[in-house]
Amino acid sequence: MQKKFRISSALKDIIGRDLITNDFVAIFELVKNSFDAHASHVGIEFGDDTIIITDNGKGMSRDDIIGKWLFVAYSAKRWGREDEELPRDYRDAISARRGYAGNKGIGRFSCDRLGMQLDLYSRPFGGKAVQHLVVNWTDFELDADTEFATVDVQLGEVGAFPKPEKAHAPTAEGTMLVISRLRDTWSGEKIKKLRAYLAKLVNPFDTSEDLRIETHVTCAPQDDIEGPVGNHIVDLLDQKTAKISVSINSSRVETSLWDRGTLIYRIEEDNRFPVLAHCGVEVTLHFLNKSAKQTFTHRMGVQPVQFGNIFLFVNGFRVYPVGEPTDDTFGIGRRKQQGVARYLGLRDILGKIDVTAPVGVFQEASSRDAGLIEGPAQVQLYEAVMKHAFFRLERYAVTVNWVDSLDQESDDAAGLKSDSARARIIGIVKALAGSPSVRLLDYDRELIDIINERAAEFEDSLEGLALVAQEAGDQALLARIERSRRRYEELKQSEAAAKQKADEELRARKEAEKRASVAEKAARDAGARLERVEKQAKLLLNAKDQGSEELQLLHHQVIIYATEVETLTKRCLRKLSRGGQTESVLDDLEEIAFQNSKILAVTRIATQAKFKLNADRIEEDIVQYIGEYVSKVAPLYGDIGDVDFDAGGASQIMEFKPVELTIVLDNLFSNAGKAGARRMAFKCRKSTGITGSIEIVVSDDGGGIDEQAVDVTRIFQRGYSGSRRGSGLGLYHAKQVIEGIGGSIALDPQRPQGAAQFIIRLPKRGKK
Repeated sequence: MQKKFRISSALKDIIGRDLITNDFVAIFELVKNSFDAHASHVGIEFGDDTIIITDNGKGMSRDDIIGKWLFVAYSAKRWGREDEELPRDYRDAISARRGYAGNKGIGRFSCDRLGMQLDLYSRPFGGKAVQHLVVNWTDFELDADTEFATVDVQLGEVGAFPKPEKAHAPTAEGTMLVISRLRDTWSGEKIKKLRAYLAKLVNPFDTSEDLRIETHVTCAPQDDIEGPVGNHIVDLLDQKTAKISVSINSSRVETSLWDRGTLIYRIEEDNRFPVLAHCGVEVTLHFLNKSAKQTFTHRMGVQPVQFGNIFLFVNGFRVYPVGEPTDDTFGIGRRKQQGVARYLGLRDILGKIDVTAPVGVFQEASSRDAGLIEGPAQVQLYEAVMKHAFFRLERYAVTVNWVDSLDQESDDAAGLKSDSARARIIGIVKALAGSPSVRLLDYDRELIDIINERAAEFEDSLEGLALVAQEAGDQALLARIERSRRRYEELKQSEAAAKQKADEELRARKEAEKRASVAEKAARDAGARLERVEKQAKLLLNAKDQGSEELQLLHHQVIIYATEVETLTKRCLRKLSRGGQTESVLDDLEEIAFQNSKILAVTRIATQAKFKLNADRIEEDIVQYIGEYVSKVAPLYGDIGDVDFDAGGASQIMEFKPVELTIVLDNLFSNAGKAGARRMAFKCRKSTGITGSIEIVVSDDGGGIDEQAVDVTRIFQRGYSGSRRGSGLGLYHAKQVIEGIGGSIALDPQRPQGAAQFIIRLPKRGKK
């Protein structure tokens, strides 16, 4: 004998209040239904004991309500019949549907979660009458022995939609849900949390306006719980963060990495994820440095870590709880615990995965807040996100951003232009260009270019550049690389020759001193006081009498620099006589100017016996060194007579080249003097953004900068000068030196209008 299942009326609770875990999820499900009905506007009104949800979607006819809405667990979306009865002119009027946000056929029971009674009003496209369905959910709770299908609901027609107090009723087609006899109280604080929940419902990273959600309150209206819901954060994040974007289609994976609006690279690979070949996947992840986190908190009113991390959207709607503050779907938080300095954590990233897929490819758990059901599509999606997006963004952030502690508090890409930062970026792109599975499509030609040959990373960066240029087929860059390689070899040879000459002179000097000492001793022992021998001995022992192994070292450096100047000058003359390239001659002249600045710096240091230092490189308190130099030495030369140096209790033990640091200070003094200054001030302070870093604000009482005539964005560029007498090398050299020790120099953004006020940032010890 054949039998049929009997279904208890208690099923209502199982697939309603028991499955839909909270009130927020319930409203979430109802808004998703509006989205799937092609609504562009959803209004949610909270009254004393009612919630009204209204939309301007396609609406439902009497047949739709009977054949779909009242058919438990039936989903026309799943079976591809949701829109098949729509007239052609309406289909043309709505945007193309790529997929549906829901397809379980049970979201309608969210109404039961919210209240004991439902009045549903709906009118389809082109319809006249408004269908009115009344469901008293408590009727299903009277007796569990009652069969589900025997509980009556009322369906009729009315002439028009009821008029909510604040929400907008549909003017033509659409649906209105009036939920009454509420099961819970909706306070202002709860509505505020709901708005934050809904703000992440439709993709907040998308600038489109496919769905507008508004909340209204009639019982106790407040400004912060009414009005449009949303938090488009694209503009906030794009120009303030390092961002990686990955696009996966049927055959290719294209990846672009940007840092604060500057393209780093764009690459292409084959799609090795067969299930994803039938979907569209767009991934965007942002790395938030300290500055970006502060900006986000200020603009959004919540810290990024409390907002969330990597959100997942399938066919336009959130998959919960992926991306919630405590969610670690991708294992990023657990991985971070293994290495603080090596890995990004959940608090460092913010982004989204936007998937468009046919119905059924990605299955969402029925509980609505348990993410995707594990399967081939889910596994391949998560693997693709980690491989192509997260790991590459992490490598860039750790290798380029984290290394420069000062860049952590910067909201622009200025820090990327230093030679050391560019060398690190070149290393990143080199690794990609060298992979046989990666096709390099584009990169920033300014950042990924030849760095200054004085930079410590020059040789390694040149090797990386050559590989990048070969992969990109950039013949012009290859030619410039070869010229730079030859020039670098010539500079090394001239430097070696200069050092050899200086070493020979130093040995000769020491031999002369030794002979003089022997002669003096012999003369003294023999009692011979011949005037000629005595004068010779005193002359040769002069350096020793003035106290100074340091002075001998300074003298040694002068010989090296002077010899390099001589060699470079001769080479310039040869190039000019042979009609050599202007760019190459200019490079030599710039190097001559730099070496000459070193000679001037050495001679000034040598005049002060209190400076006990090695002339090449020392590890001392850089703040103290700057203070002594600007207070005691610099005022002896030029027009600045009064210098105020305030250490502010700061000190910083670090390794630096005193001669090159002196060049920075001399240039600042020289520029101030040219502007008519007679007084300079140096004020040191601890950085407010980075623990252990020092900032020095340099100001003067001169005429400042005429910003009508001078492009302040170019004052650190080689060859650019704000005055006719300038060479355009002083501030360029200053920038090279400061960046060489891991710091930065820039016009102070807080300076008075037109003032030539600079801020020098020194990294904390051990950071470069």
